[in-house]
Amino acid sequence: MKKATLEELATLVGGKVEGDGTLEITGMASLEEAKEGEISFLAELKSIPRLEKTRASAVVVPSSLPSFPKPLIRTPNPYLAYAKIQAFFSFQTPFPKGIDPRSHIGRDVKIGRDVSIYPFVSIGDGSQIDDRVVLYPGVYLGESVRVGEGTALYPNVVVMDRCIIGKRVIVHAGTIIGSDGFGFARDGFRYVKIPQVGIVQVDDEVEIGANCAVDRAAMGKTWIKRGVKTDNLVQIGHNVTVGEDTIIVAQVGIAGSTKIGNRVALGGQVGVVGHITIGDGVMVGGQSGVAQDVAPGQVISGTLAFPHREWLRAQAVFQKLPEMKRALAALEKKVKTLEEKIGKE
Repeated sequence: MKKATLEELATLVGGKVEGDGTLEITGMASLEEAKEGEISFLAELKSIPRLEKTRASAVVVPSSLPSFPKPLIRTPNPYLAYAKIQAFFSFQTPFPKGIDPRSHIGRDVKIGRDVSIYPFVSIGDGSQIDDRVVLYPGVYLGESVRVGEGTALYPNVVVMDRCIIGKRVIVHAGTIIGSDGFGFARDGFRYVKIPQVGIVQVDDEVEIGANCAVDRAAMGKTWIKRGVKTDNLVQIGHNVTVGEDTIIVAQVGIAGSTKIGNRVALGGQVGVVGHITIGDGVMVGGQSGVAQDVAPGQVISGTLAFPHREWLRAQAVFQKLPEMKRALAALEKKVKTLEEKIGKE
């Protein structure tokens, strides 16, 4: 069982101890479920009544919390502190399991140290598996795939030929990386498939949810940059670039050749058309449809599907609504003045 003093945990999260810093903590739990020896956290001041009932030995709280008769760690961001403390108590160095004989290893495969390759994993010719990689049952790696050190691919993950997965990446069950991009050329009433000959590159410290699809590029690469986090059921089209530390919530679909900036947040069920650019720091509300470039730092939301020509005309009017509202208010004021004048005559 892992243990740490309250002072050690405060140092871990950059917080300040109030009370007995030598108090020994053995785990973390919610305010309602925590018991003696455990630490909990309070993210918002409106939850103070819950704090008063907790049996936790200590609590992580906002810096602004009033005085409270219990050992505390004060921090400007209790939720971030919770994440770090929970990770501390949850992390266990995995014992490498080696290569299960029921797996299939192709020709000229390079395998690093302390790997865990579970039953029914298939690794294609010429692939490279670096140190401390974990491949769970049913993982399929195509030919000439590269998987960086410390990466974990959960059951039934598929990484197609020549794709590159960075270091300390987590890919959850059922996700497919490197499936063909959706590219077809029209020939009369028929469609001719455009060969998808590029790759997918996933940089370090990315986490991809379950049952996602990241399509390989038509040419070049689909690129998921460092620190990106996606929820489950996300579709990323061919030649898309997703910038660093971007977060993508469930059921988002991003069409081909779109460029997503750094630190972007796409809410659930957002749809993004192809061949546009979304700037750094943009936030898009859930179920929104993004159909044009978005400048950095914008917060946008909303969508409505109706005949395209009418939509274009409506968009032209929509941007003028604030001005029209001011004009309408001015007219209302004039009408009221005239009515009052007429009433006095």
